[in-house]
Amino acid sequence: MMESTRSTGQEDRVLLAMVSQYTDKYFWNEELGPLPEEIRKEVLVLLIMITEEAGGITVMGFEEDGEIYLASTCEEGDLGYDEISAGLLIREVEREQKDLLERLSEWYRKVGRKRQ
Repeated sequence: MMESTRSTGQEDRVLLAMVSQYTDKYFWNEELGPLPEEIRKEVLVLLIMITEEAGGITVMGFEEDGEIYLASTCEEGDLGYDEISAGLLIREVEREQKDLLERLSEWYRKVGRKRQ
């Protein structure tokens, strides 16, 4: 369900949100439609937490079937990026935020996918 690095086949994925250490900014895909503000805040807090701890860029989105993906990556040559921490944090989110991730997946299947 989740991974610590980006994989091939990303063309079937839909980005929900991204946080970048490099720009100190975040991106939210407004084209997916309105998401309850409480859930939106929770997602951003999780992405910021991973990015602050591991560095690089953290993304969350949806696979073609509506499942959530969470990934972390870095720019080439970034010696401060901690891939191990990123992977551990992603697994922690997967365990501890299972309900949130299931609600997001359900929302996407009902609302978000139709807007694409």
